[in-house]
Amino acid sequence: MASGAGAVGVTIEDLNLSFGSTAVLKGIGLHIEPGELFTFLGPSGSGKSTLLRAIAGFGPEPDGKILIGADDVTHLPPWQRHVGMVFQSYALWPHMTVRSNVAFGLEERKAPAREIGDRVDRALDLVGLLSYADRRPSQLSGGQQQRVALARTIVVEPRVLLLDEPLSNLDANLRVEMRREILGLQRKLSLTTIFVTHDQEEANTISDRIAVLDEGVIQQVGSPMQLYDEPSNRFVANFLGTANLIDGDLREIGGKAVFTAADGLSFPVEGAAGGATRGCTAMVRPQSLRIAAGRAPERGGFVALSGNVEHREFLGSVIRYSVRTGEHTLLVDETHQAGQPPFGVGDAVVLGLESRQARILIE
Repeated sequence: MASGAGAVGVTIEDLNLSFGSTAVLKGIGLHIEPGELFTFLGPSGSGKSTLLRAIAGFGPEPDGKILIGADDVTHLPPWQRHVGMVFQSYALWPHMTVRSNVAFGLEERKAPAREIGDRVDRALDLVGLLSYADRRPSQLSGGQQQRVALARTIVVEPRVLLLDEPLSNLDANLRVEMRREILGLQRKLSLTTIFVTHDQEEANTISDRIAVLDEGVIQQVGSPMQLYDEPSNRFVANFLGTANLIDGDLREIGGKAVFTAADGLSFPVEGAAGGATRGCTAMVRPQSLRIAAGRAPERGGFVALSGNVEHREFLGSVIRYSVRTGEHTLLVDETHQAGQPPFGVGDAVVLGLESRQARILIE
């Protein structure tokens, strides 16, 4: 199997791709580190699967450059790029056993029979399916079929592993289990892996870094926490979790950055650039607000906002409130505790905002 010593990076330079007159990828540029688990995240139609297929060599030839390690593979056919791809459908041969499915790629490469047997056994052992070698795909669960598809891909020792929405056909509980298995396998092999998903939770839990795409453009690249805490624009803020977004201006008052909305809502923002900025957006995550029936905490850095509960949702671990304060409706997440009565619709409440939790988005 592949190991960290042979891991290679992937570099994409000014990549543009169109289907006819429709531009699908626009000026894509990024570098994926050797051994990294990197995710393309975005909504349907954002270009994430098209970008993955371009790296694999499927679809129209793009403009720009794709490097795997030091090799320019932009104009090479798929079978000369030495990448392995796991598709959403798994694409297993139904008439073949698990062993035959996994051996197929090695047989096509004319590997010696003894070598094929040893490598297939190692690959099946890695994914925990050696005892299922003589079964057919129809005799396996969805998760087991997915592991066969992984084994079939890694047995040929690709330089890069490409995973196109591999968990979308599984139920919620199995998806959680399988993403842990994929991460564990990737760490064991130290194999450069590119994962495609539209599921934010999936991306956050499995990725070293994420590229968020929308309309064929990379909006931002960073670690899951970086993207969540420091989004570069409204799209990233909204796509990665829930966000309260308030339009207004940033001003410098008394040497401090102060955000002010049109209705007069105002609060200091720590860490914001000095000077005046008209037409910006303040982002506050729902869990960053505190809700109380009395007064907001009286300590430095907190801003008190009075309002009324308009709506309440029980989400299990949290209760989400919609609170009307001035001209704004803010979402507030409060941790649910058994036996603690929730606020009701219409209740007067005070929200406490710690100013360092607000982020300013300038687009």
